[in-house]
Amino acid sequence: MRTNKIKKLTSLTLLSIFLLNTTSPITALEASSSSDLIYPLKQISKLECRFTDFGELNSDCKEDLPILKTSDYQRYATENGGYNKYTRLYTVLWGSSYKYGWDVGNGGHMGVDIATAKGTPVYSIAEGTVIIASELSMLGNNVTIKHNINGKEIVSSYSHMSKIDVQKGDKVKAGTKIGEVGSTGNSTGNHLHFQIDIDTTSSPAYYSYESCPYSYYKISEEGVCFGELEKLTVDPLAFLETKGAILNNITTTTKVNVNKNTSTTTNTNTNNQAYSIFDRTVYIGYSSDDVKQVQNIYRSLGYYNGPISGDYNDVLESVIDYQVATKVIENRNSTGAGWFGPATRTQTKKDYEKYLATGSTNNSSDTITEVTNVNSTTQKISKEKLMTREEIEAKEVEEFIKGYNIDLKFQNASSNVALGKTEVLKLTVTDKRNKPFIGNMPGGMTFILNTETASVFPTKLFNFTDGKRDIQVTGLKEGITKLYIKVGTVTVKTFDINVFNNTKTIYPTTSSIISPNSITIGDSQSAIGVFKDSNNTNLINVPFGSTFKLVASEGNKVCIKTGTLKNISQVYKRRCDESEFKSEITFTYKDTISGLLIYDYKAINKNAKFEIINTYNNQILATKSLKVTEPKGLANTYEYKNDVLTMLEKGVATGINKGYFLENRDLTEYDAYLWVKNSLVSLNTQTTDTKAKTKITNNIKDIEAEMNKTSKYTSINRGEFLAMTYKYLVINQETIAETKKYRDLNEAENKLATYVLGNKTFKDQFGESYFQPTKNITRGEATFMLANIFNSYNNKFLTLK
Repeated sequence: MRTNKIKKLTSLTLLSIFLLNTTSPITALEASSSSDLIYPLKQISKLECRFTDFGELNSDCKEDLPILKTSDYQRYATENGGYNKYTRLYTVLWGSSYKYGWDVGNGGHMGVDIATAKGTPVYSIAEGTVIIASELSMLGNNVTIKHNINGKEIVSSYSHMSKIDVQKGDKVKAGTKIGEVGSTGNSTGNHLHFQIDIDTTSSPAYYSYESCPYSYYKISEEGVCFGELEKLTVDPLAFLETKGAILNNITTTTKVNVNKNTSTTTNTNTNNQAYSIFDRTVYIGYSSDDVKQVQNIYRSLGYYNGPISGDYNDVLESVIDYQVATKVIENRNSTGAGWFGPATRTQTKKDYEKYLATGSTNNSSDTITEVTNVNSTTQKISKEKLMTREEIEAKEVEEFIKGYNIDLKFQNASSNVALGKTEVLKLTVTDKRNKPFIGNMPGGMTFILNTETASVFPTKLFNFTDGKRDIQVTGLKEGITKLYIKVGTVTVKTFDINVFNNTKTIYPTTSSIISPNSITIGDSQSAIGVFKDSNNTNLINVPFGSTFKLVASEGNKVCIKTGTLKNISQVYKRRCDESEFKSEITFTYKDTISGLLIYDYKAINKNAKFEIINTYNNQILATKSLKVTEPKGLANTYEYKNDVLTMLEKGVATGINKGYFLENRDLTEYDAYLWVKNSLVSLNTQTTDTKAKTKITNNIKDIEAEMNKTSKYTSINRGEFLAMTYKYLVINQETIAETKKYRDLNEAENKLATYVLGNKTFKDQFGESYFQPTKNITRGEATFMLANIFNSYNNKFLTLK
């Protein structure tokens, strides 16, 4: 039975015990000189760079650790309203609260927190022996080292590291790299928790439940056990600043407690708060504060000598030892083994009360080491006028948002999620140079929505390894919920999540057309048709029913483009070929890209209007009217302006470039054949002669075959274009009475010029006498020649007699 067997007394609050006192130095290690002490960090990240991994930083983003002197605590606590380099770097001082960080003497923080980038090297402050090198529940990856400084034994701890570089038992020197800064354990950002224990009974030191039976909040935020803190630890910055001289205030007393099975003291600290732990079950995964109380209790009863870590795994075997020893369970495999459950709590409470009442019931002597911090001169800092950590973090979040681009897009281009299905929200974070963000985001990013309608995973994240994360949204119940994305408390993006039932047919009730509001005559542009339901929700990636028509007003044309979401940008940029344009096109959901109607429209008529119509009830879902303008730079004084406009309106001339017709640019071979082909198409709509239509159709086929051989970069001259227009466009080649007399054309060539130009001539200074057949023809001049084919004088050549 171990019920009454107390291995060691750790409480510093037991009074009136029979003591035998001796004072002696501790020589567990070879003593180190105070001159060998160094700071645990050498180079750190600059504040503006600390959210990026240390290994990713260049020299401009690194600096030597700025040293904070204890005499400057009061100064920097309020400088610039409390938002300055030191309050942002040394985020929580020794003896401060987590809320304010710099209210020394008003909290219970056992060390100092130093913020820097993940991966920043951490070094041993002095020669010593590693006694812990493992992951602890609350402290994360932790290294604890025992030192002897000028004959006094102390312990240094380095917590929340991302990496541990030493092992338990290793001998280290001042400056030995022991790990790297991280955010493991109970941590919300990359930092080093650095702690100096002067009571080395159990390290990393933490408050004993017997001597400090208060809630975690009262200890950490109200400083109810600050006196206990001064017995267990010293201010790490004061320790380093004085090169260990602060230890001269420390005395170590060995106390021998002689027990004669008689009650020698009564601990009156048995309030309801201290005993509340016996009213609730504790096990793995339960409150870390409760776990710490359980660890402290079993340490007092002599069954546990591990760290007060808040991790139940550390105390599990000790609880089982106690249960078996007190016959709460029969053996280690019994039901309830390891649980701090009702039966275990009842027995433990009895033994713990007996322990508090008597201190010990062994006939043996228990030796206690008590450390006293004499002449303690801690200068307390009032919370008044201090910024809270939340307020400082809010400013850091604001700076982060200004310095980084946060892009969130659904992979399927919409926030519609099918019931029972999962969609991916792509998150990308880059700096202003488009470099991926690698590191921990201040405040973290949270995702909030109505969890009855949809779920989101993860709900919160801090760390980025390549600037990208995939966020999963799953539909749980039909309906709409808003998804809020926040950095800290700042909302950076919202989405309306529409959870739909994909087993039901949904019918659009309206649509919208997204396109520019104006267009140059003869030009074509891309547009997007978006369909909506009765809730005005965009039906993207939501299969909908019915058949629709895309209709262009008289003389104008449209062309639907298809593809996939993956290449939708390429589909949008692609321009339809002239042969693809039609005045009206019927389509269904299958002809869209996941519900998005991507199409080109061409304005040939000055009255340009486009409509999307539901053929089921002929309901017009969307209408778009455009302002049609003349080409830029086409001056009223330009001699062929009317010809240019006429050919654009007939759909003959093409090649509008950013609103310009470029009338003085040379016509290319390809455009020459294209314009002649367009002329044939237009002429075919004007003639009713069957033979002429047949001839025109054959000519179109011939010219299409020739077009495959042409160049889009080689120019064509006037003589070549004259021969082409005559060959394909002059259908009725009847004898004419009088031909033109151009001096630089022979009789046959003059005959061709007469058929094509009639009584017109080029409007340059040589036009009356010289055709200039070897001169490259301009785009404007080509419209002049083609316009003559359509005028009333030459219509007689369009009919086969």
